[in-house]
Amino acid sequence: MAPGEPTAWLSDVTLKGASAPVRVIFVRREGHNVIVRQVDPGDGAPPRVPLCDGEHIVVMEALSHIGINTSPEVGDVTGFLFSLRIVETRREGGTVYARTLRLGEVDDGSRVHVAPGEEVTLEAITVELDYLDSLEESSESGYVPLTPVLATWYSCGPHDPTKVRYLLAAARRLDEANRRLIDVEQHRNALCADGLAGPAIRRHANALIGGVELAVIALGRAVDMADRAGQLIGATTTVPASVTTHKPAITAIRNAYEHIEDRALGLERGHPHPDALSIFDYRRLLEHNAIVYGSHSLGLSDDAPQLLQDARAFFKVVAGTD
Repeated sequence: MAPGEPTAWLSDVTLKGASAPVRVIFVRREGHNVIVRQVDPGDGAPPRVPLCDGEHIVVMEALSHIGINTSPEVGDVTGFLFSLRIVETRREGGTVYARTLRLGEVDDGSRVHVAPGEEVTLEAITVELDYLDSLEESSESGYVPLTPVLATWYSCGPHDPTKVRYLLAAARRLDEANRRLIDVEQHRNALCADGLAGPAIRRHANALIGGVELAVIALGRAVDMADRAGQLIGATTTVPASVTTHKPAITAIRNAYEHIEDRALGLERGHPHPDALSIFDYRRLLEHNAIVYGSHSLGLSDDAPQLLQDARAFFKVVAGTD
């Protein structure tokens, strides 16, 4: 039925539950219904929609994302994993077909608009590890925690359970090492305060030392797991050069911290050793932010952060490709 002469002009509508109006654009007429949709960024400034007496406005639903969940129950936010941007691919009859946007793909802001009675079918859902990684916020040190990224990745589809356990354990150790090193830096900064009294100096100094011990133990285990990933879980990714270079030093220092009771007695592997007590010499640690054990040394300002980043990148590649 052809519409009569317009009696009104529509430029925007206020959706239910919204506090501000949104601009709309004309789509089509179906009998006495005027179908409109919300304006997308690429639409510019569309003309107003002409309305005739007796016509009803129907606003299409605008969908920009889909949520990926582990729970089938609607509203169960405990099962929410992440959202994915969607775009329309085609329309056939009463079905609107859409797909997810890939990481790095140009996004013009267009949404998937659905009228009452229409159904949405997702033709392709692409989940990328790099995308999940981009969602995680950086920590104070600049290191991005890896465990949440891999935990989400492994929630999508089937994976080798042995590999999952191995890589999540390694990621937890990397993340814990980073947290401890952040604490260490905070105590180091606190020691630089003017007028610090003896009790406060001792408190911060010992907390710094304790944090370093635990950070190195965690980082040392992660480095070892990276070095042995090919042997233990069949990883084919090349082990970072920094891991290979610093593994002897961090392993020796980690062992000294893990077996601190032996070192306190001047022992290594149960026998007297000239280097054993060197782990208790904290001058280089407090003055130059470096750990020394015998002939081995590890810088906390350069070596440790580099190991964290390189091991993280290694485990992520192994998780996504091997």
